[in-house]
Amino acid sequence: MQQKRTQQEIADFCGFTKSHLSKIEKGKVMPSIGVLAKIADSLGIKISFLLDEDNHKDITHDVHSTVVTQLIKTSKGYSMYPFASAQEDKAMQPFYFETHSHEHKLHKTTHEGEEFLYILEGEMILKIGDQEYHLKEGDGIYFNGNMEHQTIPLTETVKVLDIIS
Repeated sequence: MQQKRTQQEIADFCGFTKSHLSKIEKGKVMPSIGVLAKIADSLGIKISFLLDEDNHKDITHDVHSTVVTQLIKTSKGYSMYPFASAQEDKAMQPFYFETHSHEHKLHKTTHEGEEFLYILEGEMILKIGDQEYHLKEGDGIYFNGNMEHQTIPLTETVKVLDIIS
């Protein structure tokens, strides 16, 4: 509303329907990180602005108990926690992701910026384009977010630190 743009304009820019955008805005659907990135890009803002209304802190300390109790369940079957969501104008957005293979819905995504994944626990396949990478605990991978990518959990639980710039 501050930008005097319609839902239809934003939805068209992002490549999805006005109805889907409306459901996200009303909190009826928790979008994937790729969808959040597209919405933020269309508005010219950071993803963190969409996740936290208090965006004016210089230091944010996220403690473990907060991370694990405030996970946000997405429509794709994984849960996430946006670290430092109160930081305005940061150059990167760190996330904690947790997925369970029986809940995870396979999907492909793209977004602006670069991405770094570090596997904290479990194993997964990361498909980037036609390439597959078998990632285990302690493995890290860095790639261009514009490349179509997909995660496939191989163990019941996979925990990941994900940083998007």
